[in-house]
Amino acid sequence: MPRRRTVLAAATGLGLIGTPAYAAGGLKSLVDAQLAKITGYDTVAIGAFRGQESYAVRGGAIFQIGSITKTFTALALALHGHIDDPLAKHLPRRFPAPEGVTLAQLASHTSGLPRLPPGMFEPPHVVDPRDPWAHLTEEILIDALKKTTLQTPPGTKYLYSNFGAGLLGLALSRNYEAMVRHRITLPLRLKDTVMTLNAEQRRRKIQGYDPEGVATPDWRLPVIPGAGALYGTVDDLLRYMRAHLGDAPRFLKPALDLVQRPRFEESPEMSLGLGWHIVTLASGRKVVFHDGGTGGFTSLAGFSPKDGTGVAIIVNKFNADLFGHATELIEAL
Repeated sequence: MPRRRTVLAAATGLGLIGTPAYAAGGLKSLVDAQLAKITGYDTVAIGAFRGQESYAVRGGAIFQIGSITKTFTALALALHGHIDDPLAKHLPRRFPAPEGVTLAQLASHTSGLPRLPPGMFEPPHVVDPRDPWAHLTEEILIDALKKTTLQTPPGTKYLYSNFGAGLLGLALSRNYEAMVRHRITLPLRLKDTVMTLNAEQRRRKIQGYDPEGVATPDWRLPVIPGAGALYGTVDDLLRYMRAHLGDAPRFLKPALDLVQRPRFEESPEMSLGLGWHIVTLASGRKVVFHDGGTGGFTSLAGFSPKDGTGVAIIVNKFNADLFGHATELIEAL
């Protein structure tokens, strides 16, 4: 979350144990072959689906999924409705909202808000570099809003913002965990997509490592969980992406369609939906995707609506480059 890789790299590069794989170019063989190329990590979980067939390796292992959380926040907005309401209408009264910013702009990273809350990593705040968001309080967030200057006029430019996504989650609910559970994860049967792990889930939770390979604690986001606080599994990410392709309860389908509808074009190769990035690969295939990273984990989920295929990869090391692996696999499906 503190440093964003260029999403356009995906355009040039980028368990659910299902039915038996096809004899030639089988799903299992494709996933296993890609897994063999992902080296340098203590634990790799990877999975894919093609039509009704799904296959995953370590699909039930639990990791932090980082900024993929933002797609759940955006889906909660789509379910809430009133997506073009001003932020000021929904943010708690004592939080000064930037003028002219809408909820949809927060979800599509076109609000003009900076990447991070101004001043939150500066004195007098005491910041643990291994858990850099844990010190954030409502008072610090309010002070950051008072210092905020929009980088661009709202709705005019793509500027990825953890700050904005966190404010969106706060505007939608003061209990983000309960909102996501009741509106999204329970209806979609995403049993391991949670903010708080139970005892059984803690046993399946993978240790994370920093870029130097040193064990590091999980990140905590106590005030703005909508920016990246969820845990998850590859199995759940595959099921979540399939829901976007129609495998979902009827009441969720309009919102799932809405979040992947382009709202802002950043370039001929990339546009933004609500929460999701939509890129065109070199082959011409359009992929809806999001990646994520916390101090010890990197994740990526992407799916092709036209082809009915999807890929999820999570590794237990921060700032891993998964774009090339994900796109190579999704192109092969």
